[in-house]
Amino acid sequence: MTLTFYWEPDLVSIVFTALSIIKYVTLILFANSRKKVGIRSKNINFFLVMGIILLTYSAISFFFPGVRLHFPYSGFEDIIFHTIVFIYDSVPIIFEIFLGVVLLFYISKYQRTKKSLLGPILFLVGITTFLIFILGIDILWAIDSSIYSSIYELYLIGYLVTLFIPVLGFFFIFLYSIHHNNAFFIMFCALFFASLLGHFIYRINFTTYYFRFNW
Repeated sequence: MTLTFYWEPDLVSIVFTALSIIKYVTLILFANSRKKVGIRSKNINFFLVMGIILLTYSAISFFFPGVRLHFPYSGFEDIIFHTIVFIYDSVPIIFEIFLGVVLLFYISKYQRTKKSLLGPILFLVGITTFLIFILGIDILWAIDSSIYSSIYELYLIGYLVTLFIPVLGFFFIFLYSIHHNNAFFIMFCALFFASLLGHFIYRINFTTYYFRFNW
């Protein structure tokens, strides 16, 4: 069997999973706190639904197995492998896009100035660009792995560039949350920004390490 599944959680995955669980718990608490004071808008309901979905996905995805493909392999195994990679890469980002849309509508409803919309718009543009970039690389890898290997350095740089945009966008959302006067919303935005920033720093370290020992 050239297609194998494995489960080898490391410290990084444990930390990021724990952070995700905590941040989505705070999102649910935020939605419930708004309902308790009589605010029952669709945006709050969407926050509650997204919080439950993302919390569930974060907890379950920790136990998703990794997958390896070894030579020689059949065409069917190759399809299964790249389909799994495609799903693993796309689903969490798609969820974050939906969350970004809800944040945009919520902030636009309670904004004081148009500058408040900069964060969610920048985050949505950035996370959508990031999704397109990741899926483009996945498709290229599935079509011809030799091309993927030849542009791997460009992929590492492109990953950082496209990831930086949503990080910057959510930084502005976090700044907005401080003026929103809701502790749970501030906690959620702070934790979400911390997870994005942590992922960004982790990728910087990975890329730096790669170039240091391969150039």
